[in-house]
Amino acid sequence: MTTLDREAWSMDVDIERFVTGPIETNTYVVSGDGSPGCLVIDPSSGCDDVLEFAERRGLRVEGICLTHGHFDHFLGIGEVTSRFADAAVWAHPLEHEIIRNAHYNGAVMLGMDFAYMGPLKSLAEGRLTIGAFTFEVRHVPGHSPGGCAMIFGKNCISGDAVFAGSIGRTDFPGSDGELFMRNIREKLLTLPDDTVIWPGHGGRTTVGREKRLNPFLS
Repeated sequence: MTTLDREAWSMDVDIERFVTGPIETNTYVVSGDGSPGCLVIDPSSGCDDVLEFAERRGLRVEGICLTHGHFDHFLGIGEVTSRFADAAVWAHPLEHEIIRNAHYNGAVMLGMDFAYMGPLKSLAEGRLTIGAFTFEVRHVPGHSPGGCAMIFGKNCISGDAVFAGSIGRTDFPGSDGELFMRNIREKLLTLPDDTVIWPGHGGRTTVGREKRLNPFLS
């Protein structure tokens, strides 16, 4: 894989973490570099604090990005778009059908009949600009077919790929454990060791720490 020259275009960003939804999903607000806009990544239900943060900082949500299509990572889309109606929702094309089907996105496991039927824009691997933000998308399938990581300079929002001391599950429909391990090693562990990983659940970590200490990756 060709690594993009991030020094030429990546922004200095601030990342704020909010724990939301029924299984403590991390929702992130990416802002900074003087922009009045922000991105919301993986909004689960209960986004009051997310919206209050944006309002307090005078931020406008320019886009909603999903690392993948499991229900807990997008339950709060409607809460965000009710306040910021122009914010488009972005996900990898292989996740679109998952997002739109409660049996595929896992909502039925908690007795929920939930799917998002609104318009979706497509994340694709490589450089992407949404509003004032330019960042790198890396396709990391295995946990789900269209799982993606989003890289802002020395920050990687990894979804359910890599956690502090663990990795995502591979027993869901559409999962592939062998493919997952290969993609983690090729797409994420090749980032600089000081890259901060912001996972879909739990606290942040670094690439170097996971290379040294993660029992699934050592």
